[in-house]
Amino acid sequence: MEITGTTSQINDYINQQAKVEETEAMYQVKLLKMQQQSEAVVGTLLEDTAEISQEAMQKYLAEVKG
Repeated sequence: MEITGTTSQINDYINQQAKVEETEAMYQVKLLKMQQQSEAVVGTLLEDTAEISQEAMQKYLAEVKG
């Protein structure tokens, strides 16, 4: 792609493109952080569910044996 115009226009175009790329990179980082946070929440929920299930099973077995 050929860029034509004054030096100032070309510099403005280059700076604009750099800002676009920077914004896209920042957006990707934000998405990755959101994904990591979501995975952490899911992990915590699974751990809590497993603990609750284990407690429920222990109570059930205690009632059955009792």
